[in-house]
Amino acid sequence: MADAFIEQIRKNFEYDYWANDQYMKALMEMPQPPEKAVKIFSHIIFALGVWLARLKKEDLSGFKDPNPSHTLAECRQKLDELHEKWKRYLFALTPEQLSATFVAPNTQGKLSEHRVQNVLFQVFTHSHYHRGQLATLVHQGGGKRPGTDYIAYAYATGESKFV
Repeated sequence: MADAFIEQIRKNFEYDYWANDQYMKALMEMPQPPEKAVKIFSHIIFALGVWLARLKKEDLSGFKDPNPSHTLAECRQKLDELHEKWKRYLFALTPEQLSATFVAPNTQGKLSEHRVQNVLFQVFTHSHYHRGQLATLVHQGGGKRPGTDYIAYAYATGESKFV
């Protein structure tokens, strides 16, 4: 059962990357992507990076500003780089590690204790939340909103199909 749970976590992260990628493409197709949308995407990138660094107990000195100023091209590059890093982390994840706890500082330096499985859930729901904001901004900016519900991902990967 634990292996199935870890496999679902991996799928959730693949879904998250796919959905973020759909919005990246939508923004890149726009003649003038909304500045606020690029800022939100930069924040998504920050969150993906800082949580992975916290989980891996890496140096957090590069994660001070939760709202960095990345260009869309930088977001594209960082999204792909983080996807590969998350895949490696999740590939090595064991059932025992899911319930483990760790202590890490937030961006203000305040220490908190977290359970690994809660952080993993936080990471992919965090992006989902902000994609709702991106949907509004892309629509208001005249762009084409991609469908990024999980079932759309299941269709895209062939796990769901019309019969």
